[in-house]
Amino acid sequence: MTRHPALFALALALLAPAPARALQPLSDFLAAGRRHNPDNREAALIVRQREHQIDQQKWDYTPTVSATAAYTRNQYEVKVTLPGQDPANPLTRTITPYNQLDAQLTLTQPIVDVAILRNLQIAKQSREAADARVAATRLQVDQSVAEAYYQVVAAEAFIAATQEVFQAARASLEIVQQRAAAGVASDLDRRRAEVEVERGRKSIADAEYNLAIARQRLVSLTSVEPEPASSDPAISVSLAEEPPLPTFLDGRIDAVASVKADLADAHTSEVQVRAASALFFPTLSASASERFTNATGFLGKYAIASASLNLSWRIDLAIIPQLRAARTQAQLAQVRVDRSRQRVHDQIHNAWHQVKAAVAKARSARVERDTTRAAHKQARQRYEAGTGIFLEVTQAERDAFSAHISLIQANADLAYARIALRLAAGRDLKEAEALLRDTGPEPAPASTPEPAPPRVESPQELAR
Repeated sequence: MTRHPALFALALALLAPAPARALQPLSDFLAAGRRHNPDNREAALIVRQREHQIDQQKWDYTPTVSATAAYTRNQYEVKVTLPGQDPANPLTRTITPYNQLDAQLTLTQPIVDVAILRNLQIAKQSREAADARVAATRLQVDQSVAEAYYQVVAAEAFIAATQEVFQAARASLEIVQQRAAAGVASDLDRRRAEVEVERGRKSIADAEYNLAIARQRLVSLTSVEPEPASSDPAISVSLAEEPPLPTFLDGRIDAVASVKADLADAHTSEVQVRAASALFFPTLSASASERFTNATGFLGKYAIASASLNLSWRIDLAIIPQLRAARTQAQLAQVRVDRSRQRVHDQIHNAWHQVKAAVAKARSARVERDTTRAAHKQARQRYEAGTGIFLEVTQAERDAFSAHISLIQANADLAYARIALRLAAGRDLKEAEALLRDTGPEPAPASTPEPAPPRVESPQELAR
C-alpha cells in the first residue's frame, strides 16, 4: 500500500460513493430552452436580419458612385482641321476615332426622397416587431418546457408509485403462498396474487415508457438531459388559492408578449401605409460626373466634368391600388391585435379557473389517497388475521394505487397550472415559487373506522 500511494488514492476515488443527483429545477430548463431551442434561435436571427435591413436603408441615403467604360470600333474616322493662332500650325480635332475609348465616373447624392425615409421607418418598426416576436416565441417555448418538465416529474413519481405497488404485490404473494402451504388459503387466492404481481410489472413498463417519452421531449426543447429524480420524487404543491382573477386581467393584457408582438406588427402596417403614400412625392438628387474619352470633339479635352440637380416626379396610377392594399393590410393587423387580446384574455381566464379546479382536485386526491391507504391496511390486516378474503385485499390495493396515481397527476396538474397562469399573464415566475412548495399541513383524510383487532380463529375454523 505504501509503495503505490497513487494507485491507492485512485482506488479510494473509484470506490467513493457518487454524489446524489436529482432532477434539475425548472428554471434551469427554462434558461436552457431560451438559449438552445430552435424557435428561440430563429427569432433571434430574425432580429439580426432586421438590423441589417435598417443598415441597408440607411445606406440608401448615402452617396453612390458608379463607373462605366466602353470600347467602340468605328468604321470611319472623323477628324477636323482648324486654323490656330499660328497659321503654320493648324489644330486637328478628332470627332470620331477608329478606336473610341470612353469612361465615366458619376457620384449621386439623394437630397429629398420621402420613400427612402419611410422605408427606413418600416425597417426600424420591423426590428421592433421582431423584438416583440422574440418575447412571444420565448413565452410559447417556456410553456412547452414547463409542461414537459412536469410530465417528467409526474412520470418519475409514477415509476416510484408502481414500484411500491409491485413490492406490495410481491409481499402479498408471499403471504398467500405461506397460507396456501398451511392449507388456509385457496389456489384461487394464489392465482389472484400472481396476477397482481404481473399487473405490477406491466404498470412499471408503462411508467418507464411514459418517462422515456417525457424526458426526450424535454431534451428536444432544451438540449439538456434531465438528471434522474431523487429517491423520493413525490410532488408537493400548496393548496392555497390564487389571487382574484381581475388582478391578472385588468390593464395587463397589452403587456403580454404575444399581444405586444401583434401591436408591433400593426404599427409596422401603419408605417407601410405612409410609405406607399410617399410614392406620390417627387425626389430631388444631385450628381457629379467625370467623363474620359479620346473622342474630344472641338473642345480637345480628354476629361470633362459636370454637375447637375435632378428633380424626378413619377405619376403612376398603380400607386393607388398599392396604397389601398396597404391600408387594408393595416386594418387586418388591427383585427389580429383584437383577436390576440381576446385570445390572451381567454387563456388567462381558463388558466385561472384551471388552477381553481386543480386545487379542488388535489385536495380531494389527498383525502382519497389517505382513505384508500387506510382501507388497504385494514383489508390486509383482516386477511392476515384470517377474517377477510384476498379479493378484498386486491381490490383495496388497486384503489390505493389508483388514488396514489390520481394524487400524483393532480399535484403535477396543479403545479403546471400555476406556472401556465403566470406565463399566460406575462407575470414573473418567481411569484409561483411559494405556491409550488407545500409548507402547510395536508387536509385531514375522511374519518374511517379503526380496524378491529384480529380475531384468533380456532383450528376447526381454519380447517373449514
